[in-house]
Amino acid sequence: MNSTDNSPSIANQTAWEGLYASTRDLVWGSEPVGFLRDFIQPEVEAKRCFRRVLDAATGEGRNLPFLLGLAGEVSACDSSEAALGKIPPELRSRVKIARCDLARTPFADSSFDFILLCDTVETLPDPVPVLNELRRILAPGGTLMCNIPGPEGDVAGIEMTPIAGSGYLYRGRFYFRFFKDHEAEELLANCGWEIVRSQTMTWTEAAHPGFRAVPHHHCSRVYLLAPSVSREG
Repeated sequence: MNSTDNSPSIANQTAWEGLYASTRDLVWGSEPVGFLRDFIQPEVEAKRCFRRVLDAATGEGRNLPFLLGLAGEVSACDSSEAALGKIPPELRSRVKIARCDLARTPFADSSFDFILLCDTVETLPDPVPVLNELRRILAPGGTLMCNIPGPEGDVAGIEMTPIAGSGYLYRGRFYFRFFKDHEAEELLANCGWEIVRSQTMTWTEAAHPGFRAVPHHHCSRVYLLAPSVSREG
């Protein structure tokens, strides 16, 4: 996960780094996130360009095998050294990996044709710099795919303490915020993104070692986004 220079974000980043370092197991498992295959299929059928792909906030790389089957060139980044260190060697040899804050990546302007931002927006105390940075590194004609969970599903509010402003701390350490559709749409518009397509997706995740002890149900709005014409250039 990723941070900016304010203390809530630094504390949040420290919590995620500690989680990844606390177990030798893959916290999220080795299968791609439950919405990815179904949501991306129309883009595959339309032969959308996947020549240069970034898995932003890749974590331990659960989505990399799927993306490698899709793209000509795959890069991955995350701020967690422990998470990146758990990406299997057979994947590391095929992916360009960068450790960085997602709000300040080392990538040049227009570096990628497609960016995946999975299970990340809801974990950022301030998602605006990240969404702005991803717009900078996306090539003209490119798209960003991300999910933004709402208050539905089995995880919202469970073992979570409300904090000042909007959001929660899960188990007193991990920041989460759950967005109603209009809140998510306002956030994306304010950061210069237009919604190409969106869909509410549901799926079940297995237990996550050191993080969530039982299988659980997720519900997220998944978005395919393009830079707003008014914000280009």
